[in-house]
Amino acid sequence: MGKMKERDYLFDNYKAFLIVLVVVGHFIEVASDDNVVMETTKWIIFSFHMPAFVFISGYFSKKTQGIYKLLQQLVVPYLVFEILYYILYTYILNRDTELAFLYPKFSLWYLLAMFMWKMITPLFRRLPGYLWIAFVLGLFVGASSLDDNYLTLPRMFTFYPFFLLGMDLDRNRIDLLRARIRRMWAFGIFLAINAFLAWVAVSDRISIKIFYGRDDYEYLGLSVPMGIALRAACYLISYIMIYVVAIMIPGAKNSLSALGQKTMAIYLFHGLIFAVFRRGEIWYQSLGEIVEDAILVEASIGTIWLLCQRPFVAFTDWVTHIPMPLLQKIANFGFMGRLEKLRGVGQQKL
Repeated sequence: MGKMKERDYLFDNYKAFLIVLVVVGHFIEVASDDNVVMETTKWIIFSFHMPAFVFISGYFSKKTQGIYKLLQQLVVPYLVFEILYYILYTYILNRDTELAFLYPKFSLWYLLAMFMWKMITPLFRRLPGYLWIAFVLGLFVGASSLDDNYLTLPRMFTFYPFFLLGMDLDRNRIDLLRARIRRMWAFGIFLAINAFLAWVAVSDRISIKIFYGRDDYEYLGLSVPMGIALRAACYLISYIMIYVVAIMIPGAKNSLSALGQKTMAIYLFHGLIFAVFRRGEIWYQSLGEIVEDAILVEASIGTIWLLCQRPFVAFTDWVTHIPMPLLQKIANFGFMGRLEKLRGVGQQKL
């Protein structure tokens, strides 16, 4: 028998750190507009947390998956949670919404984008200069008039370069950086970038939505040249932060490691809890900035703890591995079967 591959706890710890930022970042978005601390924190979090998540997802996508597996692990849970969000919004929270599968709700855009990235990348990487093409598309998508949520196309193009960068990553590069650059130096760079972002946040000259990858430049009040320049700057900041944090994150197994193995459950479910929590945002905004900060952070941590529990993790594992023989047949024959061959994948078995 072959030796079992040792688990890479560096990435477990990294994912744990990022999922905390994802949940905290969403909860603090409802902070009052004049809350300087939360506004600054948002700039720091959104500057790299999703690019880093996409980067790591790309790293773990080196092996091409078949269409059936992609449908099973990404599209099926996407559809299930779209329905859950619709039920919650419509029948419990009385929000005016529609069951529109082509317009992902809240954070579900990531599943749809992941499906499309994994589908097209085996073909896209055959293009000469594919990484540069992806960066150009990411820069210029903000100049287009694409609907900001239809099939999550703007975010798919904006974050795609990080998926490719992660896929192209040689694990030894991380080890080399961690060996050559001391954590204190990395921490210094981290602080310097955060200080710059804090200054940008306080100056209130640029919208934080430039990091969201969703809105076009015109909506953000930017000319096309300025929008492209700012997005290029965002790319640079995100890229540096990804590696700086990789140097600082512990590489050994610790209390964060288990959390890093449950990120899917937390990601899928936290939006439902946040939607309920958001209904009461008015009462805590009147309690003062410090109390508001404490409530938002504690609600975030409480949500993470809750979603780490077995029922949520078990449901997530089930919904991403539902056997669907009919779906398998669809993925293996006709146009889909020919597409599989183009992607370099044979017939998929259950």
